[in-house]
Amino acid sequence: PRMHGRGSGIWPWSCEDVLIERNRFLHARGKGDSCGIHIDFNCRDVVVQYNLSVDNEGGFVEILGNNHNCAYRYNISVNDGARVRGQAGAKQEGKILWTSGFVGKAPKNGPSNSYIYNNTIYVGPGGRSCFSLGATTQGLLIANNIFHLQGESLNVSGDQEGRVEASTFSIPRAVMENNLFLSAAAKPPGLPVHDLHTLIGDAAFRKPGGAEAADYTPGRRDLVRDRGRVITRVPGDEIGLRRGLQVERDILGRPIRGKPDLGAIEME
Repeated sequence: PRMHGRGSGIWPWSCEDVLIERNRFLHARGKGDSCGIHIDFNCRDVVVQYNLSVDNEGGFVEILGNNHNCAYRYNISVNDGARVRGQAGAKQEGKILWTSGFVGKAPKNGPSNSYIYNNTIYVGPGGRSCFSLGATTQGLLIANNIFHLQGESLNVSGDQEGRVEASTFSIPRAVMENNLFLSAAAKPPGLPVHDLHTLIGDAAFRKPGGAEAADYTPGRRDLVRDRGRVITRVPGDEIGLRRGLQVERDILGRPIRGKPDLGAIEME
């Protein structure tokens, strides 16, 4: 009841060189934002890694405008993004993945060079999974993620403005590849990025719907083991991440050997 409508667990704003790791964010509520973690505008080099995000109605990934070289990697998201715009006063849809050029009253710009890789995203039966990629986004990598989305998947670009952005634009310097979707229907239609080498199948999690990171250990070696790509800089990005694009361990502390597996957990 003390919330003013934006209940995210934490959000850096006008910050540089920030590492947010090894936290649990659960049950955020609010009319806007309300992710476990969102990256507010005017940031640079923010890395979100090794976190567990559960039942945050605003969603999982939210990167706003004038942000540069920020990343979500090796996180696990469980049943995030359930909020429905227009219900209970909600001003925005909940979103699994959202990039926006919002910078307050200034004209929209960015974000630029955003890295979203090796995350495990689970949405159970009856849920809905919304994606929104803003038209001012420039430079984007979405790779090696597991999208285990059992309900409806929607492209809701522009919903925060009360409209849907034209589906004819494409994001420059965008790479989306080597992501595992539960089914072909789980891929939201009309995203403004060209999706390469999409994988389809059930990763067979140890305990789907659980609230612990280890519950999302995959059982399907043929779908997950060594199926990721080595993460390299987005085309045209001369910086990458200040902390480096490669990591030595997964969310459970297991070493990463050879090519990365898909998702946040390396199979033993």
